[in-house]
Amino acid sequence: MKDKPPAGRWLALEWNPLALIIGKVSVNAVIVPVDHHALVLSPFFATTTTNPIDVYDPSGNATQLPAQKFWGVGGEIGYRYYTGLGGPRGLFAGPSLILGAMTAEAQNGTSTSYMDLGLAADVGYQMLVVDDLSLTLGAGAQYSFPSRSIPGQQFPADVYANARVFPRALASIGWAF
Repeated sequence: MKDKPPAGRWLALEWNPLALIIGKVSVNAVIVPVDHHALVLSPFFATTTTNPIDVYDPSGNATQLPAQKFWGVGGEIGYRYYTGLGGPRGLFAGPSLILGAMTAEAQNGTSTSYMDLGLAADVGYQMLVVDDLSLTLGAGAQYSFPSRSIPGQQFPADVYANARVFPRALASIGWAF
């Protein structure tokens, strides 16, 4: 006997609580127009501040580097292939593009505007509990870089200011329609 297919859910709206670790407030809109294929739109707002640190020259003289604030808005647009039917269900994998308009503000009041650009790839699992509650867990990697040269920064500001590969952890909760 063949099981009845699950109820179709073609849109999931989700909140990403793990993004708070890197000073980001982010949500997802997962649009699944046909089985297995989804478009993921993830707008975000990011803000983080570095701590002042002391650096020493070869003679041992200290210079304090002041705190800096990084903030901006942006988004990701991505694709996911799902193994499940009837919406965002099952194992998934896919790439995404990252674009952010950021500002770095030094403690002395000077500011630098730049774009944060990148690519990401993620794998994970998404389930719809009682066909409506969307739960997602996953991991991936991203390479992002600023459009202007920004000196090396502390975590989590380096995610928005320095060119390199970063690991990603995905967790979201939301509602599917």
